[in-house]
Amino acid sequence: MILRLTQASFGPVAFGLPITLFFILIIAGCAPLLSAVIGLVSCVGAHWLVQTGLEIDTTNRLQRTYYTVLGDVVGSWEPLPPIAGVTLKYFSTVTHNTTPSSKNSWGIWKDDHKRNEELIVMLSVAQSNTGITLQAFSIDRLQAAHDFGQSLASQFGVPLNIYLPPHLAAPR
Repeated sequence: MILRLTQASFGPVAFGLPITLFFILIIAGCAPLLSAVIGLVSCVGAHWLVQTGLEIDTTNRLQRTYYTVLGDVVGSWEPLPPIAGVTLKYFSTVTHNTTPSSKNSWGIWKDDHKRNEELIVMLSVAQSNTGITLQAFSIDRLQAAHDFGQSLASQFGVPLNIYLPPHLAAPR
């Protein structure tokens, strides 16, 4: 079974192609405004038509970074490292607000902060302290994260290891 785990626009093509096209059209004698419009259209097209991501073949235990152009998928398959388990873990970051509270309150800073919480499902690599992050879920999707992790664990024939803080109950 092939899992297409991540998919995003391929940045260098989405932005490099329109700029290159703009300069080629200018050198070829095209009007600057028309060149800019064509460049913008190609930017939107490249953003939607050229994608990149990670695929894992669970049957043959292979992985690849893939690129799609108009639906054609390219990328070379490589063997997965030995997988010791699937891990479901909690991850959070705190972002502090360091902007002044107002223009009239010199020296007074807002001390607000925002906590970003998510659940990470990853493959644990044997004899390594690194892993392969597969997908992030919001904490309100705990059951979906658990089901995804359990499905992967059964496909790879490895245990599902769950590391959650006390305020999140592990699903059964």
